[in-house]
Amino acid sequence: MFEGLCIKPNMVTPGSNCKKNATPKEIAYYTVRTLQRTIPSSVPGITFLSGGQSEDSANSNLSAMNKLNAQNIPWNMTFSFGRALVSEVLEYWAGDADKYYEA
Repeated sequence: MFEGLCIKPNMVTPGSNCKKNATPKEIAYYTVRTLQRTIPSSVPGITFLSGGQSEDSANSNLSAMNKLNAQNIPWNMTFSFGRALVSEVLEYWAGDADKYYEA
């Protein structure tokens, strides 16, 4: 039952040995094109993993996907890349008890 699925893929990004960086617009285009060719339109949502991207890259790429022509995108697209969202904070904290804040 496709209507009950939530797909959780990575975005289509250049390989680690690729010398040319892709723009968020290019990543958005190729990711959505790949999904349109493989994922039925009855699937309600796609929840992206960061796939090792930085916080800024993951957010920029998802934003670019959501700005594409919505008429051709049948799914809701969101994220599930918690590590990318908190990596900067974790790096700052680095386990230092003096940097701990209790709300």
